[in-house]
Amino acid sequence: MTKQKGSGPSTKYAIWRSPVRTELLSLESLPVRPVQRSNTLSRMMRTGRSDSPGRISPDPALSFEPGSDIYYPLSFNCHGKHGASYTLYASTIEVRNEWRRKMLHAISARKASQESSSIFRLETISASTTLSHEGPAHHSGQITGRASCTLPFGTTDGRRYFAIGSEDGVWIGMPHHPSSFQRVIPVKMVTQIAFLAEFGLLVVLADRIVHAIDIESVVPSPARDAEQPVFGLQRISNPQTPIHFFSVGRLGGETFIISKKRKALDSVFKILKVSRPVDEHSPPTIKDSGDFFLPSDTHDLLFLKTKVCILCTRGFEIMDLSDFSSATIPLEEDLQQNGKRPGANRPIAMHRIREDEFLLCYDGTSTLPHVKFGLYVDKRGAPSRSPPIIEWEGVAAYSAWHAPYVVLFHDSFIEVRHVESGRLAQIISGHDIRCVWDGRGVVPTEHVPFGYDDFDDPRTPRIHAVLDHSDAPSGVSQIHNLGKRQRIVELVPTDRLVTPGTRYSPSLLSVADTLPPYTP
Repeated sequence: MTKQKGSGPSTKYAIWRSPVRTELLSLESLPVRPVQRSNTLSRMMRTGRSDSPGRISPDPALSFEPGSDIYYPLSFNCHGKHGASYTLYASTIEVRNEWRRKMLHAISARKASQESSSIFRLETISASTTLSHEGPAHHSGQITGRASCTLPFGTTDGRRYFAIGSEDGVWIGMPHHPSSFQRVIPVKMVTQIAFLAEFGLLVVLADRIVHAIDIESVVPSPARDAEQPVFGLQRISNPQTPIHFFSVGRLGGETFIISKKRKALDSVFKILKVSRPVDEHSPPTIKDSGDFFLPSDTHDLLFLKTKVCILCTRGFEIMDLSDFSSATIPLEEDLQQNGKRPGANRPIAMHRIREDEFLLCYDGTSTLPHVKFGLYVDKRGAPSRSPPIIEWEGVAAYSAWHAPYVVLFHDSFIEVRHVESGRLAQIISGHDIRCVWDGRGVVPTEHVPFGYDDFDDPRTPRIHAVLDHSDAPSGVSQIHNLGKRQRIVELVPTDRLVTPGTRYSPSLLSVADTLPPYTP
């Protein structure tokens, strides 16, 4: 879309908006009645001014005068950064139907083209998930309540499992066997799951309380020693203190669980160190190692190699837990120099894309929805590229990393971008999409740095999502629809992903490296 500047022979057209991508279009149901050319029509032609989002609802009492102009509306939604509902009007029903047919054909053709060159494909973990709390919670394969988190993990004898947390508890089942899922921990409002492989501990945040449980008590090993004691569910946080989130990881060869609570406007973090007991018949020792706080609201904590990164309203706080010294990145002047307003951006993720380079991911706010971008920085937090900004296609609520792609989650689609070129590589459409696992949450037995090197094979899936799997049409509210179903999937890399062993070699990442530099 362009805007005219000047007139006559010197007329120029400046680019105002980029074209809307076909894969971000969705057509609405056709209205039953046409509309008459009137002031009402003029009002309805304004973007987003229909009676219901994306749908025209003409007055049933409208009577058409003989010989008056009648128009047939066609409504569609544009998702992404320029998302809105638009309505076109055709002079005849045949013209309207032809426009709709061609638009549907274009959308289908684009979808088929994307699937043939996709980076990720969706593989179902569980499709028998419903928001109803009255379903058979103990029926194999049936998961009830809104799914909030998942976690793939393995036991010492080589068995592989998926854990799913929802409003009604924790379910565990085997990969590629959706009917094997069973509820093993009957707790409410589960929001996080983690697994400490070295200690065999499953850590669960349920109803704002952190719990720990011996993995043998939920998935016992066939060769387990009958004399070896098994420990059930135990609270490891104060039940009188609501916990907002926790994070697990290693620093200096030690395993930690760090949880966050609110105190007035501050965020208070408690550090728990997990270690092996002196007596082999006792559970692992979880020891309080102190507290620290930040005078800001926080919503995530990431373990780096020697420090932690705390995502807060003022930016990315890098902290050394040995002396609790900290620094905020990026600097305000770095944001201002790149046209971004400090404090108007909500950090959602920090990805290590190279040994000495990171991608800081931001989302927009309710007042500044257009502010959504990623910023390349070096290990000191200074912009590392020119230009250092990569802009998202939509308002991302979550970001995950699968080298060499950054995966952004929006409510109606998943956006996959190549981290080197910044270019859009794939869009996966859906409804009510949420990220439920981003590759974190499993601390392996080996003493390796916790972070981007956890997966040796780049074809190993490390991202899970949940999306609406019900039959209700787009745009129809289902808040009170207990029959709404969810589909839990993992993003499985296709053959177009990098060849194993070339993850961090810039010349071998993909053909996108030969493209011109990305310009927002």
